[in-house]
Amino acid sequence: YGGFSVGEKTRLGQLNTTWISAVISGIVNSTGGNMSVSVAAQRLWQNVKAAARFVIADYNVKVWFNNKGWAASVSYMNALNNVILRSLLPPGEDPLNYGIVTFNHPMNLTKEQLSEETFNKGAVDVVVAICVIFAMSFVPASFVLFLIEERVSNSKHLQFVSGIKPIIYWLANWAWDMANYAVPAMLCIFIFLAFGKESYVSAKNFPCLFALLFLYGWAITPMMYPFSRLFDVPSSAFVFLSCVNVFLGTVSTLATFILEVLSQDDPDLKDINSILKQVFLLLPHYCLGRGLIDMAALQLRADVTARLGDEYTYNLFDWDVVGRNLFSMIMLGLLFNILNLLIEYKFFLSWSFLSKNPTLKIKNEDIDVVREKERVLSGAAKDNILRLEGLSKVYWTPGRKSKMTAVDHLYVGVPKGQCFGLLGVNGAGKTTTFKMLTGDEQVTQGDAFVNQYSIRKNMVQVRQFMGYCPQFDALDPLLTGREHLEFYARVRGISSHDTKSVADWVIQRLGLAQHGDKISSSYSGGNKRKLSTAIALIGNPPIIFLDEPTTGMDPGARRFLWNCINSIVKAGHSVILTSHSMEECEALCNRLAIMVNGAFQCLGSIQHLKTRFGSGYTIILRVSGENPDMTPIMNFISSSFPSARLRERHHNMLQYQLGSDYKALSKIFQTVEEAKRVYKVEDYSVSQTTLDQVFISFAKKQTDLLDDEFDEN
Repeated sequence: YGGFSVGEKTRLGQLNTTWISAVISGIVNSTGGNMSVSVAAQRLWQNVKAAARFVIADYNVKVWFNNKGWAASVSYMNALNNVILRSLLPPGEDPLNYGIVTFNHPMNLTKEQLSEETFNKGAVDVVVAICVIFAMSFVPASFVLFLIEERVSNSKHLQFVSGIKPIIYWLANWAWDMANYAVPAMLCIFIFLAFGKESYVSAKNFPCLFALLFLYGWAITPMMYPFSRLFDVPSSAFVFLSCVNVFLGTVSTLATFILEVLSQDDPDLKDINSILKQVFLLLPHYCLGRGLIDMAALQLRADVTARLGDEYTYNLFDWDVVGRNLFSMIMLGLLFNILNLLIEYKFFLSWSFLSKNPTLKIKNEDIDVVREKERVLSGAAKDNILRLEGLSKVYWTPGRKSKMTAVDHLYVGVPKGQCFGLLGVNGAGKTTTFKMLTGDEQVTQGDAFVNQYSIRKNMVQVRQFMGYCPQFDALDPLLTGREHLEFYARVRGISSHDTKSVADWVIQRLGLAQHGDKISSSYSGGNKRKLSTAIALIGNPPIIFLDEPTTGMDPGARRFLWNCINSIVKAGHSVILTSHSMEECEALCNRLAIMVNGAFQCLGSIQHLKTRFGSGYTIILRVSGENPDMTPIMNFISSSFPSARLRERHHNMLQYQLGSDYKALSKIFQTVEEAKRVYKVEDYSVSQTTLDQVFISFAKKQTDLLDDEFDEN
């Protein structure tokens, strides 16, 4: 591949130096004798003569090489240099101790090949970042599934009523979700390690990869929480949030990467890309994806620089590299956690009510309702365990200047040891009243006091005195009845060594001994209502709210629960009961109020309501014989009771309704006895108007509550 030629005489020895000097002088003269040019020319000539002393010689050495051997020229030059070095050594020196060593570091790729490989690696790194974003988009979306189930089933609200503070509830959820997020995050890291991706797992890059994945979980997890309030179906929420996460992460990351490639020769695109990079920092998805791309890009630059024999140093945690992404995710995590708590504590809702608090018109009220209102306002009900003072709830219709008055100025006081019933059809406002009393709904106007604590100012203290059985069973389908009771016992503050005995006591009292260790999803509707009532009794609260507790129960189970509630009232506890069963109210309530359109239409004891609002008496007559002639006895009743109305007529049975003007029972019985003697009446009955009839007369007034009038002032 080469060799040497020694002793050849160089042609430079024949060079005419006079001619060179003349050329330089001509250049100087052509400039008009410029002093600076003249000085430069003199220096050039001196340097040429100095170099010629070494080059212009009679004999020299030439190195010949074949360019097919890439290292031939360097190798033969090095050999010649070693010969010269060793020939010039002082006498007595060993030539083997002296020499020049040459190292070869060839470039494996051409410029074009190196550019192509760099582009391919960059494209692969973008795909890797997109794949990570895609995978990590489904994990946080799944965190809302259980949250939605708890909210829809009312289990979340029941936990709050039982004493769990919202900040504790969300902190526990966040801790559990982060623990679940850590599993796929670690699997992602293990995959990078298994494939030896130096861009992410080298000693210099691994801390940044770990920080990116951890802080992404820190930011994206609380970002999902507010969306749990927008859905009632968990699967719909999961699909929607997964698609949104994938879309935001992919689009934002690809947009900045593509603009970065296209903006190398376009300053305007470069400015747009710079702005987008700042805006997209509000998205944890972008912070993760872009951070992974920047990590890989810097590692690729370092690899290329190393191939060129140089070293490229960088710090991934610098602000202009990945540092701003990490900082943004830290701040986003704090922001979303604070936002979620503000929503939970109804901060924005409270502000809107302060800015727009309607003044409802008080409609015509019954005399008993007015007397109860005066009793409450005068302070006579101050010692009652529950006191409602003008409690009202209005739902505003978006985009319209109209409202729906769900609860309209309720005034009532409930003393200790009394069962008070709220009777009304569906939509009358019973459940909404309970939701306000337990803190599930914001109060529009008025206030209520539980054991002297305001529900608008001291809800945390209020919940310490109440038990709550919601209208629909707030049960976890995977927990047994005993586990439910032990959980709520611990929430109520009962010590761990007493929870089992408390759960056993409640199970025995509610007749759940045979079902206590079965999961609640296997319970019948009646047993679920029993378990919900049992949860309300945990902690022995002084006031218990039962929202239609016997719905779905068979007659035997219903009677059993009635006996339990009566024993609770006799023990000195107050029970607030909602129902649309007149039989239930008659069996349990000392006092009740009938609600229509969110307002009390009447209030008092069962007998008082029957006497005041009943429409007289009902007479049922049955005439003996197979095919009796009913005309004579019908004429007799019509002549004896002119205002009597025939309600029903069957084969040998008649039912008459007497008006309230017939108040002398003795006269009624005397007339019916005469009919029995003359017209062969086999048997008869005289009864007072039932509570059902009183209720039906009021229920006819129920409307849809929309577009109520309201005071503009």
